[in-house]
Amino acid sequence: MRRTRGPSRSVATFGAAREPLRQRPVGDRGLCKGEAGFTLVEVIVALAILALGLSVLLGSISGSLRQTANATRMAEAGALAQSLLAEVGTDLPIKSEERSGEFPNGYRWHLKMLPYGGVNEREEWPVGAYQISTEVEWEDGANRRSYALTTLRLGPKVVRQ
Repeated sequence: MRRTRGPSRSVATFGAAREPLRQRPVGDRGLCKGEAGFTLVEVIVALAILALGLSVLLGSISGSLRQTANATRMAEAGALAQSLLAEVGTDLPIKSEERSGEFPNGYRWHLKMLPYGGVNEREEWPVGAYQISTEVEWEDGANRRSYALTTLRLGPKVVRQ
């Protein structure tokens, strides 16, 4: 390796002789013709647009995740309410009463079985009709949510003595 020293620059040559390095003028700011770049203002504006777009995107993603969780809880409560109604007449006798309880997964339930229709109508019918209502409740953060179902079922006629 051969080094050549000049007044303010050094040139290293490997193998064949190379052309000496050219120095750029001080006021040129390091840009050559055809070389492009972004100004600081353009970079700041681009970052602001990116931050705004990301905040909107992340907000919509978190909102959709919250709605999905709410829909899941509502679907589970609906399935529990339907299963509770299915027990009426099979595991639970149909009679005028109210019951409450809690499912193992934190849902609370309330079941109401009341005679349906007016007193005169009930006396004319050969069987009893009952309005069966169930409500399943759960805590959703600071709010209490519920899912209710109501149906009519035929049951034993209440005989008045």
